[in-house]
Amino acid sequence: MLVTQKACIAALTLALAAAAPALATTYGTLAPGAVSASEQSGVRAEICRDHLVDPAQAKMRLPASYRLFRASELSKDDPGLAALIAKVPNYGNHFVGSLCFMLVENFDVDGVRVIPQGKASPMAFWWAHAERTGAADPRMQGKSEWLQLASWYADKDVDRVTITKSDPMAEFVPIEVEETKSGTWRVRLKHAAETVEATISVTGEPQKRKAPQPGFMTVPSTGESARYFTVFTYFGHHHQAADGTWTAAGGGVFTSAFGVPNEAAAFGTFFQSRWQARAALYDFNH
Repeated sequence: MLVTQKACIAALTLALAAAAPALATTYGTLAPGAVSASEQSGVRAEICRDHLVDPAQAKMRLPASYRLFRASELSKDDPGLAALIAKVPNYGNHFVGSLCFMLVENFDVDGVRVIPQGKASPMAFWWAHAERTGAADPRMQGKSEWLQLASWYADKDVDRVTITKSDPMAEFVPIEVEETKSGTWRVRLKHAAETVEATISVTGEPQKRKAPQPGFMTVPSTGESARYFTVFTYFGHHHQAADGTWTAAGGGVFTSAFGVPNEAAAFGTFFQSRWQARAALYDFNH
């Protein structure tokens, strides 16, 4: 009996020690004064794909003291992108965007659940690589390397009014994110007159991101919402190797992006899951 007790105590001690890092990880503290606050968890998938953006198709109002990076600038640290620009130098004047699809089990805005209980909801966002050229707002935290160009949420079974309080750029459209079989995902987004589709194959075991946690990042909005910026605090990201086939039809920005010859060789598909985040929306003017 004594041996059994010692064994149980030892096993419990090891279990607690193993669990300690996970238990110790929590959100960072966001600055006061937010217009709205939100939280997402139970992320089954986040699937992202970078691409070239023709400047002629990306004419929108940017927040003050921000600019979009040119592909030629980013190519200095990206051999694949550099090779693409070497073949067609004009691509160096394009911007680089990132289109991401997500499937999320829990999404609350200002303490209100905005997606159905017990059902994961799809969503997508479109960001672009950018930099801040002026002084930071004192409420900003973490890196500020992106601008949000657009965001989309399901057009059914969501609380539209409450979502727009946290994301003033939100649009509600037909969108799908599903795992059709183990390791195979399909995404589809129909917005305006354009439809984006992709099939993604995921391999290997999820690997936890090796970075200090919690993390922070700041992402300002653009267009009519350029007065706002969002600060995220997050943890728990796990990555897996992924390959994707991406297409778009309809004549919009993604049709042009995925139609660039040989662009798929320069841009990979990224898959991550299991993370959770809190976000605070702030007004530059208040």
